[in-house]
Amino acid sequence: MGCRGFVAALAASTVLAGVASAAQEAKGKTAADWLHAMDGAFRSLDYDGVFSYYTAERAQLTPATPPAVAAGDRTLSFGIGIRTAARLATYRVVHKVIDGVERERIEHLDGPPREVLRVGNRIVCALPPGDELPALAGGLPAAPYAGVFGRRFEAMSDSYRVGFDGAGRIAGRSAVKLRVAPLDQDRFGYRLWLDEATGLLLRSELHSVAAEAAKLEIFQFTSLHIGDGVATEDLAPAMPNPVLHELTHADAGQPAATAAPGGATVPSHWEAGWVPRGFRMARGNGPPRAGGAAVSTLVYSDGLAAFSVFIEAMPADGAGNVVSRRGATVLLSQAKSGAERDHLVTVVGEVPVATARRIAAGVYQRR
Repeated sequence: MGCRGFVAALAASTVLAGVASAAQEAKGKTAADWLHAMDGAFRSLDYDGVFSYYTAERAQLTPATPPAVAAGDRTLSFGIGIRTAARLATYRVVHKVIDGVERERIEHLDGPPREVLRVGNRIVCALPPGDELPALAGGLPAAPYAGVFGRRFEAMSDSYRVGFDGAGRIAGRSAVKLRVAPLDQDRFGYRLWLDEATGLLLRSELHSVAAEAAKLEIFQFTSLHIGDGVATEDLAPAMPNPVLHELTHADAGQPAATAAPGGATVPSHWEAGWVPRGFRMARGNGPPRAGGAAVSTLVYSDGLAAFSVFIEAMPADGAGNVVSRRGATVLLSQAKSGAERDHLVTVVGEVPVATARRIAAGVYQRR
């Protein structure tokens, strides 16, 4: 979750949101310096804390017949009409660096006992006997805790303003507040509370850009210990006799690059006619799936947010239009007529619904 690679560019484009507090000025740090400190804190500190994670959810289905959405080998089961909900979950995270290697354990404190263990880049899910791995889907913040926010800031584009937003106090610790504000309506804004003593992220909010500026995701520590006293034995699974499943990057919420045999990227014959300013294609491919079904994939990023576009042949029994949002992540599927056959276009990523709809509408097939 590094931001080392973009600090210089970020510093050049940073605009202060208001006047920094006297305490911040005395420390002589810019907003970019604080983000750099956040990166180092995630990776290098020992800490043991409990945090809450809130997501706002909304799903809408305009059904085909039958009223179910089959997207290739993905089945989306939403009821007819509009559903809204909010999800609040609590986790414990233990992080230590031992002999230069990061070790981490995230434990579900609500519902069935489940844990995610990380040693370096290896990620393992620990479940009680009889539990099923698919049931974990969507139950944790994307990737290990350390990957939720830090990696998003690796190469921030000039489509955001970053500056100080005053001071605060989280989990009994003094915090420096930063605001990451988008320069248009096609991406989200963030507010970050960083520990004044160490730079560790204590709270984050992800906001929509609508007039009401709704909070879509909130992460916050409720208790936290940093430094000496974090026990090595607390990195081991807390449950007796756990069943261990090693996770791929995709399972853990980190997109894995898709390539043809031999590692060569397969060019896609589909293109997005419109993407928001600042988004650039990260990769595009169209390898065949098992059984011969083909799906074209286009992936775009602006350095902070990312979205993917999937195009596949329309299922034989048709598909309805789906709009679903969980926190920052939108899933939008809609039918698209083609010269030879109809296709299903699905946009998944960290963009507003209106932006996803415009992206999907602009997808076309090259001749």
